[in-house]
Amino acid sequence: MTTTAQTGEHVTVAEAATLLGVHQNTIRNRIKSGHIPAEKVLTPYGEAFAIPRAHIDEALQAPPHRPLPNPSHVGGRVPGGSNDLLPLSYEQNGEVSRGSDPTSVTLTTPTIGTLTTIMQQVITPLTEMNERQAGEIAALHSAMRQQAEELGRERGRREAVEQEAERLRRVQRSRPWWIRLFLG
Repeated sequence: MTTTAQTGEHVTVAEAATLLGVHQNTIRNRIKSGHIPAEKVLTPYGEAFAIPRAHIDEALQAPPHRPLPNPSHVGGRVPGGSNDLLPLSYEQNGEVSRGSDPTSVTLTTPTIGTLTTIMQQVITPLTEMNERQAGEIAALHSAMRQQAEELGRERGRREAVEQEAERLRRVQRSRPWWIRLFLG
């Protein structure tokens, strides 16, 4: 860690984020991964990263990063070829083919018929599973209704027993003390 004054040759994480149009955490992550060179410096507020201004200017002049390709269209790696993503070209018959260049792969766009077949293969088992689960749910609802009815009957019985017990206690208390004492 060095102690240097902020000069025009370096920018802070916040300034770099503003210049590049990204969040400050993105800049910090890129510093940690080694994509952006930076050094830690002491400031009056503690440690901070100082990023060379030349690197930021270079990043501003570079073409913007292309978004990652759709995973369903990535051909992968060709044995013996480069490890970069392969250039893709599309045909109409729905198949993958390799051209004369060993590092290129041709992926084709599936036809409507192929998509329909794939969708039917996916939807049919899901529909069957949905119907089976709907039947299971209906059976569970029926069982729950029966249990709720049984619970209601049991509550009614319990309340009847409690009412009878309370009636007997009242009758017992209504008898004179001497009858309760001698006759029990």
